[in-house]
Amino acid sequence: MRIRSRSLILAALAVMGAVLAGCENNHTDKISQILNDPTHYANHDVTVAGEVTEVKELPLGISNLAAYRINDGTGQLWVLSHAGAPVVGDKVGLKASVDRNKQLNFLGTSLLTVLDEHDRRIK
Repeated sequence: MRIRSRSLILAALAVMGAVLAGCENNHTDKISQILNDPTHYANHDVTVAGEVTEVKELPLGISNLAAYRINDGTGQLWVLSHAGAPVVGDKVGLKASVDRNKQLNFLGTSLLTVLDEHDRRIK
């Protein structure tokens, strides 16, 4: 009985250690922080996660160029993608560079602070 309790405690500690080690590598930037201080993040890579709330794509699949808006609960930002767009409602995580000088008019929508997507994962 005692050996079993000790094994369970050791297993729980091992799992907690693995979780804590994984948390250090999974840093996510808050969109509100990027919007509040875009010069700090300008031309740097960030990692954000949230829900896709709006998508703008060229018609008829002319190009893979697309823009989509992501909301992480603290704010919203437009993401420029060269790999097409996810679907509204998708939960995504992405790595992107912050481009605050990209005054872009994409299909009638003016985009000011933009994330230029490098990598995307749909959750």
